[in-house]
Amino acid sequence: MGEQLGAIARKWLYTTNHKEVGILYLVTSIFLFVAAGVLALTMRTQLSAPSNTLLAADIYNQFVTVHGLLMIFWVLSPLAFGFANFITPLQIGARDLAFPRLNAMSFWFFLFSGVMMILSFFFGAAPDLGWTLYSPQTATLFTPTMGFNLGAGALILMTVSITMSSVNFLVTMLKMRAPGLKLRYMSAFSWAILITIFMMLYAFPSFLAAVVLLYVDRAFGTVYFSSIQGGSLLWDNVFWFFGHPEVYIVLFPALGIIADIIPTFARRPLHGAKYVIGAMVVVAMLSFAVWGHHMFVTGIGIVSTKLYTVTTIAISLPFDVMIISLIETLGMAKLRLKAPVLFALGAVANFIVGGITGVFLASVALDYSLRGTYFVVAHFHYLMVGASIIGLIGGLYYWFPKITGRMYNEKMAKIHFVLSMIGFQILYFPMFLLLDMPRRVVTYTPDQGWGLLNLTATVGGFIFGGAQLLLFYNLYRSARVGPPSGPNPWEAWTLEWALPSPPPPHDFDVIPTFLADGSVRFGATAGLPNGSSHSNEIGYPNGSSMRSDHSSLHLEGLSPWPILMAFAAFIFFLGLTIGKPANPQPVNYQPFWPLIADGVILGIISLFGYSREKFTVHEDTNVESWPFRQVPNLKLGIWTFLGAEVIFFGVLIGSYFFVRTNDAAWPAAGTLFDIRNGFAMTLVLLTSSLTAIMALASARAGNRTGLIVSLGGTLVLGAAFLYIKAGEWFSLGGSGVFQNYSLPATSYFITTGTHGVHVFAGMCMTIYLLANAIKGKYINGDHTTLEHFGLYWHFVDIVWVFLFPLFYLV
Repeated sequence: MGEQLGAIARKWLYTTNHKEVGILYLVTSIFLFVAAGVLALTMRTQLSAPSNTLLAADIYNQFVTVHGLLMIFWVLSPLAFGFANFITPLQIGARDLAFPRLNAMSFWFFLFSGVMMILSFFFGAAPDLGWTLYSPQTATLFTPTMGFNLGAGALILMTVSITMSSVNFLVTMLKMRAPGLKLRYMSAFSWAILITIFMMLYAFPSFLAAVVLLYVDRAFGTVYFSSIQGGSLLWDNVFWFFGHPEVYIVLFPALGIIADIIPTFARRPLHGAKYVIGAMVVVAMLSFAVWGHHMFVTGIGIVSTKLYTVTTIAISLPFDVMIISLIETLGMAKLRLKAPVLFALGAVANFIVGGITGVFLASVALDYSLRGTYFVVAHFHYLMVGASIIGLIGGLYYWFPKITGRMYNEKMAKIHFVLSMIGFQILYFPMFLLLDMPRRVVTYTPDQGWGLLNLTATVGGFIFGGAQLLLFYNLYRSARVGPPSGPNPWEAWTLEWALPSPPPPHDFDVIPTFLADGSVRFGATAGLPNGSSHSNEIGYPNGSSMRSDHSSLHLEGLSPWPILMAFAAFIFFLGLTIGKPANPQPVNYQPFWPLIADGVILGIISLFGYSREKFTVHEDTNVESWPFRQVPNLKLGIWTFLGAEVIFFGVLIGSYFFVRTNDAAWPAAGTLFDIRNGFAMTLVLLTSSLTAIMALASARAGNRTGLIVSLGGTLVLGAAFLYIKAGEWFSLGGSGVFQNYSLPATSYFITTGTHGVHVFAGMCMTIYLLANAIKGKYINGDHTTLEHFGLYWHFVDIVWVFLFPLFYLV
């Protein structure tokens, strides 16, 4: 018994299988959904009656903020990507994601970031400014609690998790589709995930840069968001450049699920499927051009106001195409009203209401009147809860048989649907009528006339929340004792339903091939589970001749290093965030060094173990991988990661330009930062790029000595760069630059410091490469690792080429 429990624990803690990681995402996000829901019901109880004293104002504000952050970052997207982890590889004919260990690591970063956010309640106070974290309230002067720092650290870890996941999914979907499965033939859900990933890669680096600037302001006393030149307008621009695409990031997976469910139960193909996909692409592009409508009340220029009004209205038009397509799909259909399609139809209805009310906010006049009221709360929740959560619940019922191999209780599911829809409407529709009630007020007086509508909304909230207990009970009980579902209970058409329920660990005994007539043929390529070096017996697509060693415990492909690396990052950031904030000088900052040291030591051990682990990832060659057929998976992953880094540094540089153009007293070039130091660092770093190229050339020529010397030279030059940089930092700090030139010093320290961290990371890679080169590696044709390192190192050098003139010459 003890051995079996240990094996089960190892399976779930060390798994790298995409289906098991998907289940971990689903279960964790549901738990956090419950936590966010408890906060929401407590807030609604506080507002149910005038002059209520259930919650003090500070606690209420913490509940509002953490509820919003949990739902946006730790529930909506992770729940959707739980489905994406489990279903997408099955739909595209892949045996796993491109980088299984990275996939597991992204989950554990997500989990520990959620833990850190909840821990913020126990360190003074949790974040309490609303989920948008508007400046200047984020300054230490107004929010001195340590818990806010933990919240910022949690957001950084969460963004790192999302970046890892996005890179992984993008490479998988572009490089690992089954033969014949061209992009245009993918299902609506897979397309929705692919488009969502692209939005994530452009949006979340912007948010990461914003949170890094915020965290450094609080921890080290810099002044990006507490200065007049930066302040609230800088935060608004950087945050909403991410924030408005985030609305579609959390919405698109639900729309993809709906577009898979409705055709299945209508027994008709999705009407105008290519136009639906095209509409999603248009929305994804326009989503980065509408953020300014969140800033109408800030006094932005009339030209900007007109532009954002047009783009805000324009972005609603592609959604019309999607809704019309779904309606046409339902036309003349003999619809089977099972729970998945009921939730899908309910989500569409709520989405229409949320979309129409959103168009109102494109009007500057209406936006001025409604922006700070409960009308916006209702509009937002009709999209986030009414469309996204309801649509995702439809996905839970739809894929539950595939995940568990059992059927849920249909009658209970329909009762759940009815109560959810009734509760939802009673909860949120009255908020449209609270046109004069400000958002985030903790209480109100009886004479203001808001009591009845708030009481009605609170009753609706408890109905909606209570209905979800039926969901949890139904799924839990059905997973244990529900009747067997068979491989395809819905008679659906997408590829995941061709597999047994639940699918075998390696997904496909043989790789499927998509034929021109739309049929699928299962070929003769043996299945190879990631993380193992043995092949499986070739069988039929239903897995009937699967080997007996693929038990339910599935102990292949286990790795302890993803969870250990995530835990190391967690305790490292915990040590950083629970230190004393600078007040007001950076030299007064006192992090909690024992935790930081523990995080660094565990991180080094984990990185070493990760790099030394014999973990085989089977990369099939006979796949559909246009337009990257000749690009290896890892190289495409690095390109994708560097693309995200471009956005990250672009936002940092953009923030520099923002504060500089708003500061009339910026010091002239050469008066603050010594041009000689800048030139020396540029020369050193560019030379290090040359030595990195020489290292690769030596490896290709089989010259071991040249390889070792070139890598050693790259390491020494990187160290020289950091030495010069550190000397300049100490010199500037000793001469009072921070006190006398706070804003120029802020932009300099943050931007060059972030770049310095990247240089240090590159040096760590160089040490690893040098150690392997001394052992004789990389000279026998296995030099791709050096090539990948070169891509990263050259990118870091190119960034400095931009930073040098900005700070030293202009």
